[in-house]
Amino acid sequence: MLLVFLPVAALFIYVKGQDYDPALINFSASQSGMDSLSGFFPDEIDTLSRSGQVRTYTGENLYEYVNGHAEYFISSGFVTLAVGEYSINSKDDPDVVIDIYDMGKSIHAFGILSDESGGNITDIHAGLTGFKTPQGLGFIKGQYYIKISSFSSAASPESIIESLDSRISAASDPFPEFANFPDIGQIGATRFVKEAYRGLDFINNVIEREYNVNGKTVQVFVLSENSKIIKDIIKSFLKYFNDSDITFTESQENGKTVYKVSDPFEGDWVLISSPDTLLGIFGSFNETMIKALLK
Repeated sequence: MLLVFLPVAALFIYVKGQDYDPALINFSASQSGMDSLSGFFPDEIDTLSRSGQVRTYTGENLYEYVNGHAEYFISSGFVTLAVGEYSINSKDDPDVVIDIYDMGKSIHAFGILSDESGGNITDIHAGLTGFKTPQGLGFIKGQYYIKISSFSSAASPESIIESLDSRISAASDPFPEFANFPDIGQIGATRFVKEAYRGLDFINNVIEREYNVNGKTVQVFVLSENSKIIKDIIKSFLKYFNDSDITFTESQENGKTVYKVSDPFEGDWVLISSPDTLLGIFGSFNETMIKALLK
């Protein structure tokens, strides 16, 4: 009887396994994400009213909105996009278009901001980091990259930012990297390097800030990760130093490990390691700047 029953049971399980609607797979998660983005759009901003429904996109149809650029967003961590259009009246052409990209993590949102701004990132409003263009602006709030395109003076960028900022909920993950940058001089470009920082394939997702200090250039990089990844990167650095005959010294200061490196490729530079952060400084730095990184 068992020999007869087992093939029948296997056939039943197989048939039931084929009976599913692929459109329902991950439906609740993706729909929930899109619904939350739609809730960020107010009905009115100053004299502008929202035209129609908020449009939403996933990785499957993003190309319909950013044709030729969709793969860039998807490879950078893209989750969903919501688009809202605003106008003074019900005319066909909108006065303002707002795109809100959910990039999954704040570091991914910053990477998009860094690329689209060309590295020209500033504090544009009440601590929000972004950039301005003749026809709009872009900024980030947590995991969200927000892009505003304006085709008239119907609403000021400041009022649009204030309206969105009050509605966009806090990010699901913190973004403390900027707090690790020292106050050592005039800030120049801030950029995000997703892969192979300075040609090293073991160090990724790095934020680098350039400073002008008394006419000289200094670069500081910050990488925040969990302790295991930090340890693995340090092991890779030490192997790279040994394989490349790069000399260095190692010391402990303020609970952090400091590597002072004499590098034939990069010149003298310093790497500072703590359990969840890597810091580095290149260029015309001095001991005072190193002390600032150790605080």
